[in-house]
Amino acid sequence: MALTIEREQRTTLGHRQNFVGRSVSYGTVAWDYRGRTWVVERPEDGEPARRYSVKCLVCAKTLSYTVHSLAATRRRRARRWIAAFACLVAAFPLYGLIALDPGSVLVLSIGFGGGGLALATGGCLAFVAGGEAGLVGHGSAVPGYPKHKLFVSKAEGRR
Repeated sequence: MALTIEREQRTTLGHRQNFVGRSVSYGTVAWDYRGRTWVVERPEDGEPARRYSVKCLVCAKTLSYTVHSLAATRRRRARRWIAAFACLVAAFPLYGLIALDPGSVLVLSIGFGGGGLALATGGCLAFVAGGEAGLVGHGSAVPGYPKHKLFVSKAEGRR
């Protein structure tokens, strides 16, 4: 499910508390973040992106973020979805090459290598498109567990 974006976006800047993941079950670890929550007001549609500086409450480091308008965020999200779809569509003809000459090493390499690369790229782009919130900066787009991470949530009172 795609992330809900709002004009006044409730965000939390979290600081990772543990250096090594905390074991929660077999083969699964959890990371603890602590930080502050604030409401980011997006610029009006058509206005340039705004820059915000936020101070981490844990380490006192000042981090800068760029906040895009709702329209710009939707455009960024749409571009990523279109690129993901194009990569996924491109995988089919690449896999289809294998049917032309399944005995050729070159055709198999191009088919499986190119098709696999197109599928992986399309999947990664779809993952990024679903999480696009229009907030760019430290830890906002990094998949994984960076030292500082932005968590975007719905405004209170909404479902």
